[in-house]
Amino acid sequence: MSSSAQTLKYATTTAVLLNWNQPEITIRSVEALVGDGFPADRIVVVDNGSQEASWHALREALGSCLLVRLDRNLGFSRGCNLGARQLPADYFLLVNNDAFVHKPGSVGRLVESLDRDGVGIAVPKVLNEDLSLQPSAVPFLRPMVSVVRASGLSRFVPNRIQPNWGAHWDHSRSQFIDAANGAVMALRGEVWEQLGGISERTFMYSEDIDLFWRVRELGWRAWFEAESEFIHLGNTSNSTLWNLTQRAEVIGAAERLMLKEHLPRSQWRFVIATTRAGHFARGVVQRMLRHDRAADVSFGSFRGLGGHVNPRAVDDDADTLGLEVFPPSVSAG
Repeated sequence: MSSSAQTLKYATTTAVLLNWNQPEITIRSVEALVGDGFPADRIVVVDNGSQEASWHALREALGSCLLVRLDRNLGFSRGCNLGARQLPADYFLLVNNDAFVHKPGSVGRLVESLDRDGVGIAVPKVLNEDLSLQPSAVPFLRPMVSVVRASGLSRFVPNRIQPNWGAHWDHSRSQFIDAANGAVMALRGEVWEQLGGISERTFMYSEDIDLFWRVRELGWRAWFEAESEFIHLGNTSNSTLWNLTQRAEVIGAAERLMLKEHLPRSQWRFVIATTRAGHFARGVVQRMLRHDRAADVSFGSFRGLGGHVNPRAVDDDADTLGLEVFPPSVSAG
């Protein structure tokens, strides 16, 4: 993409990030976007009910962005939706606040991939902080996929068909995929409008995979862009809410709700039963090997998928929502 074409595309692209008491990480993420050529005044940072010190740090460092302050933490989905409404666009870039541009030109390549015929949502390659691969592309949990995954056979699926059957793909090439764990996601504006944003069914978790399901159901496809690279820390904000076992329970409960939404009754019941059996079997083996922490996480997933945990539905009382919007400051930066 030429620099002039990129400038025009960025002028109609909105990036949305959420902050909850992590100003240093959020500032680092925004600065990485700006360093890759993305204009600061097209970035919306939503402060999800943080403490005063966190909010003031954002105001001081990111005054050139559009800042939105909420009076309470509304969760990931609703926070993103409120942020996106402040700055309508032809393209949306949703970035976890602990995700940072790694490869120069990554933002441009990711947004440009949305111009492929039929592509409604795209994701980049994701790396750990040590630059090792963080596998992100995953298949939709159909009945046979759940059997392959629960049995452990997914590790033996050939790499060329991994994205549709397992999560052990080498992520070496750009291609169509089912879905991905969305630390960074780009969507066409028209797709975003058709979706009505991200589902606000749960406070956190599974909203990314749910988004891919909904995009597919609208007739659009998902694209993995290998030439776009971001580093993702992972489990930063939620580590202050839950320990690993509680997190596994909440993820399982959110996944259960998502599967019930998108699969026929007989299929989602089979997928959940099979997946729960896999987690339970792993938990038993881990306990026997005295890997107690891993066992606790496996059993947490088992309980969550069984519907024994509340995934914290969002408080939807819009009439009492405190929301302030601070436009980009001309003098900032």
